[in-house]
Amino acid sequence: MPAPLLSVITVNYNNLAGLERTFNSVFAQTRFDAIEYIVIDGGSKDGSRELLEKHAGRIRHWVSEPDRGLYHAMNKGMEAANGDYLWFMNSGDAMFGPESAAQVLEAAVKGATFIYGDTMFIRPDGSEIGLMSRVTPKKLPETAGPHTFRFGMNICHQSVVVRRTLAPPYDEKYRMVADIDWIIRILKKAPVSARTPEPLARFELGGISQQRIRTSWKERYRVLSEHYGALPTLLRHGWLFVRKIGFDLFRKS
Repeated sequence: MPAPLLSVITVNYNNLAGLERTFNSVFAQTRFDAIEYIVIDGGSKDGSRELLEKHAGRIRHWVSEPDRGLYHAMNKGMEAANGDYLWFMNSGDAMFGPESAAQVLEAAVKGATFIYGDTMFIRPDGSEIGLMSRVTPKKLPETAGPHTFRFGMNICHQSVVVRRTLAPPYDEKYRMVADIDWIIRILKKAPVSARTPEPLARFELGGISQQRIRTSWKERYRVLSEHYGALPTLLRHGWLFVRKIGFDLFRKS
């Protein structure tokens, strides 16, 4: 039986330094032979296109053209994918180490269709803040299911790899948190989950959700209400807001 193929998708727009970090982590994988790499660039003017041309031989599919935003670009990446599994690793983020893809493949061979792990939070300069499960109150669950996100997103999107046949398009009515809706919809299909022993990704804080936090929280509440009910979500959101303040204080300390 041939090894599963991982479609690793990177979305980028005018983030040359972040794109280089992401490239370095993907190209360093010991199982790069099992990866089809896809890059969707939004028509960057900062040298990103030139970097794509430089590495075109290792990228199965790439485009550099205007799009309607982040989730439209991610949908374009999915449409181009031929792999058995999808893994989004957007510019600025990185695979945790050179064995990250190997971990995912090991779980995939055993039959897992929703594979996840912990996440190292990093600053824009690449320096480490700490593991998501340790520096936030959000503990990484032992198994993932339909109710995993009732109290907030305790698995980072960049540390989620899913069977492509389970993945719907991102709902572009959400401008900032369509990834949460996407993962919950997948989990409601009751996939076979597997948690990797080591973290899967390095996630750069300071992205769009951090810059427009108020809009992000409104959308997050809307998504969770649609999936888990308005009143339960309202009660849980008060606690989530308190935890968010605590995390922001931790980051500044």
